[in-house]
Amino acid sequence: MNILFLMPLNEPFDVVVNADQSPERSKLNSVTRIKKVDCVYPTGILSIASFLKKHMPDAHISIFDCNVEINRIAALRGGHGFTREEYFDWCLNIAAEKCPEPDLVGLSLLFCSNFKDLGEFSAAVRKRWNKALITAGGHLPSAIFKRIYRESSVIDAICFGEGELPMLELCHAIAEDRCDSYLAENNSWITQKKIDLHPDFKPEANLITELDEIPPLDFSLLHAPEAYRVSSRYFFVIESSENLPEMLIFSTRGCPYHCVFCASQNVHGHKVRSYTTERLKSDILYYKQNFGIKRFIFYDDHFLSNKKRAVEILEFIASQNLRAEIPTPAFFAIDDEIAEAMHKAGIKEVNITIESGNADTLKNIINKPGNLDHAKRAVDSLHKYGITAISNLLIGMPGETQESIQKGIDYLAQTDVNWFQCFVTAPLPGSRMWDICEKNGYFTEPDPYMMDFKKCVIRTPEFTPEFIEHKVYEINLFLNFINNYDMRIGNYAAALKLFERILDTVIGTHAFAMYFAAKCCKALGFEEKYQIHKNNYYKMLKQYTFWQQWQRHFALEDLL
Repeated sequence: MNILFLMPLNEPFDVVVNADQSPERSKLNSVTRIKKVDCVYPTGILSIASFLKKHMPDAHISIFDCNVEINRIAALRGGHGFTREEYFDWCLNIAAEKCPEPDLVGLSLLFCSNFKDLGEFSAAVRKRWNKALITAGGHLPSAIFKRIYRESSVIDAICFGEGELPMLELCHAIAEDRCDSYLAENNSWITQKKIDLHPDFKPEANLITELDEIPPLDFSLLHAPEAYRVSSRYFFVIESSENLPEMLIFSTRGCPYHCVFCASQNVHGHKVRSYTTERLKSDILYYKQNFGIKRFIFYDDHFLSNKKRAVEILEFIASQNLRAEIPTPAFFAIDDEIAEAMHKAGIKEVNITIESGNADTLKNIINKPGNLDHAKRAVDSLHKYGITAISNLLIGMPGETQESIQKGIDYLAQTDVNWFQCFVTAPLPGSRMWDICEKNGYFTEPDPYMMDFKKCVIRTPEFTPEFIEHKVYEINLFLNFINNYDMRIGNYAAALKLFERILDTVIGTHAFAMYFAAKCCKALGFEEKYQIHKNNYYKMLKQYTFWQQWQRHFALEDLL
């Protein structure tokens, strides 16, 4: 059996290729002038594919990631001198070299931003392989399967929830020539026929109970495994200057909590399932010895859910002279013991995802399991062991008011958090927030699936989309630059590191990063670097009215 997994662009094609029209808001590839595209280990598809390979060793399985190819075609075609259709053909041509005649094609759709191109992309897949069974899976189709079938008639079946067991069962059904009856009878698979016959059809997830049954990830199934070896350079929260060979690990699945903005329960459920400690240790040694992996990034939210297990794994990594990262741990689990184990394992930065500085918002709107006292304890413990504390901040949730938002900002301005990643709240399909917005008619866009964490797509009685978008950027500039914690305490070297990271990895035209980097250089006596950042700052002011407006808003004084 021939199986091909495809990962479309993480962002719409038009957004990527037209990013040079607003370079003050987007990070561009310096060579191609298209938007910087993230290429991060496709752990979900790798897990499914490796599981299939374990049970079907004779199957030919390939994983092709369109995000890997966009920079290559842009470099060859001279920037964005190609159409969406030409790009799709480019990707499918290369995929066909690895898997010319697939029996099964699986589309991995994780983000709302996958939706815009889905119709044309899936049509191109059908045109290329008209005899293949085309399936889709991931967070997006699990949440909006009815909408997908309204928009795209070429997808034969959608997998609900996790894919290991449903995909294995489907492959066996295809091999035994009973595919139609299997799809009709199994509630983990959604088809157009089921929806037509039963408009209220509710799919059921078929979750793998023991995660240890999934074998180690088989990187040989990837089209270009080298593209992911330093994935963390795309994460702001990870210090990745060493360029260590690395990989992402999800050591748990499921979440017992009910945060209003989260939709992961649609795929993974509410019960936390974990790889055993011994299995994780074995995998770490396997990846180290066979692939030279030196940094292990635990990207699940509940790596710390079992404190004893977490400390044991971190200490094991340290004992092997390896590095760990936990970009987004549950902050309410962090104490001195955890922070010390993190430090031993080489962790230098952590995103503690506070989400809001308003205690009432955390408890009664977000339903966050942690509180501001937990967050303060986490920051204190992290700083005790020299770990930088970064936090996500979400603005624009139904129920928030302009006053409650400002109250939260006033509190956060007094904390010791080193940096804030400020986002517009996105009501993800499948979340309770989505249901609230839909029920109350809050959506302002005809197609709210085109949301991202910069664009607000809802209007409530308390705020407009324009207010939220402006406020989020204002908060970003205020907390991270005007009121920067490290500058407040005179730690100019730490502040400079993050300002320069903004310029290197996020937005190369960020005038405020240049201005405050210059101020840090002046305080540190780096005269040559001061002049460079100063000159670049004034260049940005001259070039972009966007930065002129914010310079006036905060009344930045001239650099001497």
